[in-house]
Amino acid sequence: MVVREREVKLIATYFTQLHQIPENDMWWGEGFTDWINVKKAKPLFKGHYQPRVPLNRNYYDQSEISILRSQIDLARKYGVFGFCHYHYWFDGKQLLETPTNIMLDNPDLDFPFCLSWANETWSRQWDGLDHDILIQQTHPPTIESWKKHFDYLIRAWKDKRAIKIDGKPVFIIYRPKRIHRLNEMIKYWRELAVKEGLKGLYIIYQAHHDIPSKYLVEFDAQFLFQPFNAINYNRAKTKLYKKIIIGLSEKIRKYLLNILGISDSNTEYHKWSYDDVWELILKQKVNQNIISYKGSFSDWDNTARYGDRATIADGACPERFEYWFGKLVNNVVKDNNPNKLIFINAWNEWAEGAYLEPDEINQYQYLEAIKRVLK
Repeated sequence: MVVREREVKLIATYFTQLHQIPENDMWWGEGFTDWINVKKAKPLFKGHYQPRVPLNRNYYDQSEISILRSQIDLARKYGVFGFCHYHYWFDGKQLLETPTNIMLDNPDLDFPFCLSWANETWSRQWDGLDHDILIQQTHPPTIESWKKHFDYLIRAWKDKRAIKIDGKPVFIIYRPKRIHRLNEMIKYWRELAVKEGLKGLYIIYQAHHDIPSKYLVEFDAQFLFQPFNAINYNRAKTKLYKKIIIGLSEKIRKYLLNILGISDSNTEYHKWSYDDVWELILKQKVNQNIISYKGSFSDWDNTARYGDRATIADGACPERFEYWFGKLVNNVVKDNNPNKLIFINAWNEWAEGAYLEPDEINQYQYLEAIKRVLK
């Protein structure tokens, strides 16, 4: 599915944790899916929207083809161009691959897609760091390891529904800095892709924040993964503000924290103003040495994952999303990049409050906002 110039195309990241696998049964208990975390979330302050409940309590199972079919129908109806499936690969060991494999096995699921390799170690802290490890991400820097991975990916890249830019299938990498001999690996894959009859590969970095240029040598582009990219830029500033404010009187301290959109210094969670995060997104200066695609988000609240250590975009609602998303689309229409892509976080990241699917409170309003803006 080739991206046509001058048309704004919205690609939604697609989370695959909402079905049962043996490994999660072993690590978290029989029958675990991310719905368990979603259901048990507790509000952290007055007016905090938790737990999140899907419309009609539709706690679906992604291992069923009917679920993918209904998600595709819904996304298409409201103007979403395609899905970006998260891809969990540990040197030959795959996890949560069932929805993607259902997609590959059923060409009648006619919807554009690409893959994003979420190349992180899994730990009990849900943070991708190397402590209390469940499964280690090792990135062996060998031809054998690269070829093994390529042999799985080539099926997705040659699929007629694969999202392409400049005639090349898109592939996204989540953590480039962690891959040994990264540039050699990408070059090797490009060579094999051409031998398989493709024009090449279009490799994108899923940018949480800026990284040294040496890691981007072989990348065709980056997309700004939001709200992380904007929040990470300002997280250090938040810590400084808290240090300065903590010695003031309680009344003044609470007043200043409220203005700055920062949670109380005695709490662990980080509460950001939804509008402020969106303003940061629109004002961001991007790396001029690489093509950059804009990122967006509907909402963000990972209380279901992190409890009182959560990060929350406070004030999210369909009306504010439509306002800010509309501004972003206008900016993309005006910029010089002929491929008008926007990535949105996410279609169904329920445990982190980032979803477009209807819930009990907002129902279809986020999707309706997207449809109005893109039209």
